[in-house]
Amino acid sequence: MLGYLYQVRIALLWAARQSTLGNFTLSVETLDDVSFTDDKDATVVLQTKHSINSQATLSDLSTELWKTLRVWMDGYVSGEVPQDAARFLIATTTVSAGSACASLAIGERERDIESAANLLKHAATTSTNTALKDTYDAFLALPPDQKINLLSTIYIVGGEPNAADIEKAIKEAIHYVSIRHVDVALQMLEGWWFKRVVYELLNNGQGITRLEFDSQISEIQESLKRDALPINDEIDSLMVALSELPEYANRPFYKQVELVGAGSGRIRNAITSYLQAFRQRSAWMRDDLLFETDLRSYDHRLVEEWALLREQICDELGEEPAEAELAKAGRAILKWAEDAPIPIRSGVSVPWVCRGSFHMLAEDLKVGWHPDFRGRLEVAFDTGAMAHLPADETI
Repeated sequence: MLGYLYQVRIALLWAARQSTLGNFTLSVETLDDVSFTDDKDATVVLQTKHSINSQATLSDLSTELWKTLRVWMDGYVSGEVPQDAARFLIATTTVSAGSACASLAIGERERDIESAANLLKHAATTSTNTALKDTYDAFLALPPDQKINLLSTIYIVGGEPNAADIEKAIKEAIHYVSIRHVDVALQMLEGWWFKRVVYELLNNGQGITRLEFDSQISEIQESLKRDALPINDEIDSLMVALSELPEYANRPFYKQVELVGAGSGRIRNAITSYLQAFRQRSAWMRDDLLFETDLRSYDHRLVEEWALLREQICDELGEEPAEAELAKAGRAILKWAEDAPIPIRSGVSVPWVCRGSFHMLAEDLKVGWHPDFRGRLEVAFDTGAMAHLPADETI
């Protein structure tokens, strides 16, 4: 399981790096562990090898090396992988000095294809590992020119970040997304990335393109600007089931909607919006995107706008309005709160943040829909149940 998680995260790291170099379509577990293609031909394929043993090294006799070589030899001979595609073995272990692996390093100074071919030939002819005999035989059977051509496309990268350290490497690769909130940016990017990779694996998708990757990066950047806030996808898609409504029947914000005669659909919307706003506001606080003073200031603005609207509507009621008129006025105030375009920041456009914040205020009796909401709630609740609620005051 750790290997699969590492594979997904190393794919993200390399996608972030490749996005600065040119177009690509990334696929996971198609041609190789990870492949980058251009115009349907593989240009880069990656094999990832994760080890929890920090003292392990990658040598010419390493089983993981020869398993990878067998995959690449088969792909090279069959033509499934273009012969000139770059092949990278990404390992968390270090590379043994003087080995064929060291001769296949990325750096031009270290690379020595002839030496690598000779060292691998020596390993294949002297190894006593019978489990790899077929792989050794396949390598030895390759014509010399094919050996050289294949090895010239192979790059072995050792000492890469392991599962515990790769987060730091990804942060460094995406540091430009948000200097102030790189942790949140990574959290958002990984949330999208894991879902996207799972979709690819389950649906045999067409791969993740650079355009799609860069589009997601841009979306995250926009959401983390000073005039915006990121919206959690799971919170945004939340919808309370009708069967769950009775669970909230004794909550003040529920009673407030019920008092004005609103239907079950609006009660359901009130509960959903309340939960969405509560969870999203809490997430922003946890991520240091908003502070208590920011929320108090926003709530104060909502209360002020509500108070003016309430006075305007109540002024039209007359001195002794009938109950039906009071309920109608309450529904009008509720409708205004449901539709009010008062964003917490100018770049936050989802309506449930404002709507749900109003219902949070209604829960605390800071605002209400019925013109006499406090008096009616005192009847609906006994004195003990109302004791914890705040007095009628502005924030």
